[in-house]
Amino acid sequence: MSNLKGAILAMALWVGVVFPFLLSFGIDSLQQRAYLSTTEKIAELLKQEGGVSEQVQQVANNLKGKGYIVTFSKPSLVQFGEEIVINYQYEYQNVRGKQKLATQNKVVIDKRIVAGGGNPTTPRNLKHIL
Repeated sequence: MSNLKGAILAMALWVGVVFPFLLSFGIDSLQQRAYLSTTEKIAELLKQEGGVSEQVQQVANNLKGKGYIVTFSKPSLVQFGEEIVINYQYEYQNVRGKQKLATQNKVVIDKRIVAGGGNPTTPRNLKHIL
């Protein structure tokens, strides 16, 4: 009889304490990994586009449906060397309820915007410089 009571107690501890902790830890780990990956990709896209282009804004708007709120300090294309601060907020459901993550990145733009939309290193553009 005492073996049965011990087994029931062990099962109750497992179901009541250990399993919810492991589940919460696993969900948090997956959500945080996805969150960090998303912030890195947004920052890289912003750097490649030379600021908040239409494509960057479209990606930010698509992320709203997934629980992200992405805001930019300068909501347009900027000049070479300027800094843009990106604020991120993310809410997700966990075992304990809603969890919120927030952070910010600073991106220094290293793409020059050329009038006419051409690439500044193409031979056509280099002829006029040389």
